[in-house]
Amino acid sequence: MEGFYELLHSYTGINADTISKYFSIFLKIVVILITAKLIIYVSNRVIVNIFKLSPKLRMEERKTVTLTGILRSVIKYTVYIIMVISILEALEIPTQPLLATAGLGGLAIGFGAQSLVKDVFTGFFILFEDQYSVGDFVTINGITGTVEELGLRVTKIRSFKGEINIIPNGEVKIVTNLSRGNSVAVVEVGISYECDEEKAIMVLDEAANKYYNNNPDKVVEKPEVQGIISFGQSEVVIRTIIRTVPLMHWKVEREIRKEILEAFKANDIEIPYPRRVIIENKNHS
Repeated sequence: MEGFYELLHSYTGINADTISKYFSIFLKIVVILITAKLIIYVSNRVIVNIFKLSPKLRMEERKTVTLTGILRSVIKYTVYIIMVISILEALEIPTQPLLATAGLGGLAIGFGAQSLVKDVFTGFFILFEDQYSVGDFVTINGITGTVEELGLRVTKIRSFKGEINIIPNGEVKIVTNLSRGNSVAVVEVGISYECDEEKAIMVLDEAANKYYNNNPDKVVEKPEVQGIISFGQSEVVIRTIIRTVPLMHWKVEREIRKEILEAFKANDIEIPYPRRVIIENKNHS
């Protein structure tokens, strides 16, 4: 190795001891970088395997994805901070004054970063109270969509049209989680005033129960025909409700409307349309 340093000295004119020193620093930095990458890689694998293999930590897939993502972020940034400090020490740059300065700066910044602290604390409470997880369909602050990412600072929601909405956790006030518990499909059907409402209710009940019997994977309880709920200008409105598995109520509503329409046509039950009566006065003065 000394011969290598002497060769470099002959080409560069730099003292061999200085070359040896800088080469040693370079090797230390490379080792630090490789070690940091290995720690992050191994930690990520360990986190995933712990949730998969440990019976005590097994939970819903959505919650597992959320927790692993947050733990990975915490470990990654912790390793990065230690890596930077180690590199500074390898370069023989004093880190204690920097840490002291950073502490004072952090205190000053903290007064101006209250919203950031609020976001992080709220993120912890959202996570540990299990308000929602990655994959849940929610409404937050009037924004409805699927939770794509739940971090300590922000929540990302993808809406129906594909937009990504980023909400700071500190701004989360009211959460409506549509993925927890069964949903309710509500179908309201109008019939004309001339129809036999008892017959219409019976046909509606038969159509709803037929759908229930043919779709046990979507419907969890027998439908309930609540009867007449209102009178319109040209229709009598009958309501049916049916409990479904989570997030299946929209599809059930569409499919059961089709069943009801076919049943009404088969039994000559008229679905009304707006009517207008025109009275013409033929007597002219």
